[in-house]
Amino acid sequence: MKVSAPALGDRPWLWPLLVTLLMQTIAAFLIRALPVMGPSVTGAAGVPPESVGLLAGLTAAGTMWFVATGVLFLKRFGPVRTLQLGALLGAVAMVTVASGSWLVMLIAAFAIGLAYGPSPPAGSDILARYAPAGRRSLVFSIKQSGVPLGGVLAGLILPSAIEAFGWKGALGIGALISIASALVVQPLRTRLDQEREETQSISLAAMLSRSNLRAPFAVLREVPGLASVTATGFAFACVQGCLLTFLVTYLVEEVGFSLAAAGVAFSATQAAGFVARVVMGWVADRIGSGSLTLLLLAVCGFVTMLVVAAIGPGWPVAGVAAAGVAAGFAATSWNGVYLAEIARLAPKARVGDATAGSTFFVFVAYSAAPIAFSVAVSIVGRYGASFAVVALIPLGVIPVLWPLVRSASA
Repeated sequence: MKVSAPALGDRPWLWPLLVTLLMQTIAAFLIRALPVMGPSVTGAAGVPPESVGLLAGLTAAGTMWFVATGVLFLKRFGPVRTLQLGALLGAVAMVTVASGSWLVMLIAAFAIGLAYGPSPPAGSDILARYAPAGRRSLVFSIKQSGVPLGGVLAGLILPSAIEAFGWKGALGIGALISIASALVVQPLRTRLDQEREETQSISLAAMLSRSNLRAPFAVLREVPGLASVTATGFAFACVQGCLLTFLVTYLVEEVGFSLAAAGVAFSATQAAGFVARVVMGWVADRIGSGSLTLLLLAVCGFVTMLVVAAIGPGWPVAGVAAAGVAAGFAATSWNGVYLAEIARLAPKARVGDATAGSTFFVFVAYSAAPIAFSVAVSIVGRYGASFAVVALIPLGVIPVLWPLVRSASA
């Protein structure tokens, strides 16, 4: 029996938002899975715990590859089908990690990054067509709240699944969740993918052609303000990438928490980010300035990351959870406002290209920062000291954003 698509009614943005929110949540669940399972995965592979940073870095590298070359998939298949293909690839990659081979795990981490890759440009392509102008930041932020929500699910489900079924069983559960999400959004696929170009080539030659590789980055240079917003996203991504990649390992290896307790603290961080993204989207729409909102978050991110760096073995679980909540609120709530600013500044026909080009640099940060953090820990020997250095990064956002704030208020 054929399943019909739900009617859009007088809120044409609602179902597109729900589709993008669900797929964003599942994509985030996939990329958070390996960091949350870090001690179990690295232990099974026989590598040091800080090596989880290499998995996170390769995951980000996979996403970079997609956003640099894979926009053609959106044009050929449409954003919803591309999101479905990403979910299925992520499921395969999760199962592959269970091999226990470190080399295979590294390849699977890259594949999980590829699976996440459609989320930013596909989500922005859909929401740019349906989000009301006066609620753009809020709608984009609700969609981006799927990132911490996916982290919450990873932190709550996977450690408990490891205890009940072993780490391989937990990977299987993650794969099934990803497959289910691809099936759930199928009824809306035809409606939301109406603008696809069925004759668009997706060959390797087409993906690596000069025009395809150039398009996402040309718009950043041509449209005023996009480069500044991209630099801001880069800085925030460095902080968020290090926090979410190493928080569990930090709490287990240096602070002395159990994996389950560290998973709860991680979930508290992600839950705060979930609420904060919606709140900051509302704030940005309310004050009428996404740039000013991002600047305020930069200051808060600096302060809260210093608090995270100060966590020690004597801290109670409640105190660590509170620090995680504060850091999650300040350091992981920027994404929706950032993507809404990209969509606001870019010409409507080039929102997908602009989002892909800008998020490429964001994922450069997601890739490079955890690797640099891992190296720093191996040299210094302390996670806390490395987090203190990371806390300085948001300060660099202030001079970049200030001209945009002044021009918006002029």
